[in-house]
Amino acid sequence: MTPPIETTGPLVLYVDDERPNRVVFEKSFAGKFRIRTACDGAEALAVLASEPVAVLLTDQRMPGMSGDELLRVVKRDHASVVRVVITAYSDIEPILAAINEGLVARYIVKPWNREELEQLLRWAIAAWEFSRDSAALQHRLLETERLATLGSIVGSVVHDLNQPLASMLMNCDRLMYLVQAVPIVRGLMERADLSEKERHHLDDLLTDLPEIVDEFRQSTEHMRGMTVELHEFVRGQRREVENATAPVPVIKHALGVCQDVAVRARGFLRYDGPETLPRVRMSSTELTQVLINLVTNAAQALGDRPGGGGNVVISADPGAEQIRFSISDNGGGIPADVLSKIGTPFFTTKRQGTGLGVAQCQRLVGKAGGSFRIASEIGKGTTVTFTLPTR
Repeated sequence: MTPPIETTGPLVLYVDDERPNRVVFEKSFAGKFRIRTACDGAEALAVLASEPVAVLLTDQRMPGMSGDELLRVVKRDHASVVRVVITAYSDIEPILAAINEGLVARYIVKPWNREELEQLLRWAIAAWEFSRDSAALQHRLLETERLATLGSIVGSVVHDLNQPLASMLMNCDRLMYLVQAVPIVRGLMERADLSEKERHHLDDLLTDLPEIVDEFRQSTEHMRGMTVELHEFVRGQRREVENATAPVPVIKHALGVCQDVAVRARGFLRYDGPETLPRVRMSSTELTQVLINLVTNAAQALGDRPGGGGNVVISADPGAEQIRFSISDNGGGIPADVLSKIGTPFFTTKRQGTGLGVAQCQRLVGKAGGSFRIASEIGKGTTVTFTLPTR
């Protein structure tokens, strides 16, 4: 016996250009929710204009107006609607883009599971009902859901990264072993009958190879440390780590990693501080994350200088119980209205940015018991200062 169709309650709008999908959705949920379907973005917008909609579920790939285009219009004109995208798992990049832009709070992977989708619809309707009491409360709820959704995506990506990372670590070990042959090859080169060009080429190889291999090893170990910490974070686990890191090697590694960004901005990077510093109470993986994020941002800011020639300086000032680190650039500076929003999750002024870099730095520094501050002046540059305890 077919259950009666629900005709009251908040409206759920399902948008899909394939009629069989619309029929299946309607038959699956019409007895539990008030459902309307639309075959494209134009029909969906007509429904939204005619009556209040609580939840919008839209396919991502549709002819004419795409799912993302529809979601942007709905976000602008019907902000209280809880938006969900339905897509194939292979569409991971557009999913991330939609989440980062705040277009959706959740996503559904085809083929969807009826019980899971029903649970999601009940959650989405409850979230929409919050908007009638407090738009700010609904906003915080959806922001939290976006972070949780990103966490689930991160978990799958981390799992997929483990295999290539294991191979890279094995190759690092092999390269470190082969580097030990550099003095032998140099001795053979001195006795060999080589042209000047061949000798110069070999000399470059033997000079640069140990440094390149060491940089490769540090970067790979950093990636491995990040994937381990992300995996534990997603699973809700905590691992006791040795939070006593020598800062100078990490600073130099971060400068090496970010060198290419500075070159493209026609700028320079340097460290201005003691060659030895007390160990800080933060893991090397987390300190590397903080420094690479901040130095990359500073190096990119150098591109705002007409004619190039800018510089980024990392300085370190050790005190009795903490070290104060500063990353300063003489780029274009940050306007006050933008500066007040930096560190807010998902806020970014970069076209390809996620808005999570500075927020992550603040979180890691705060977790270690330090402080974090950004100061900037238009036309003069920006300085990020953070402290880390040494004991």
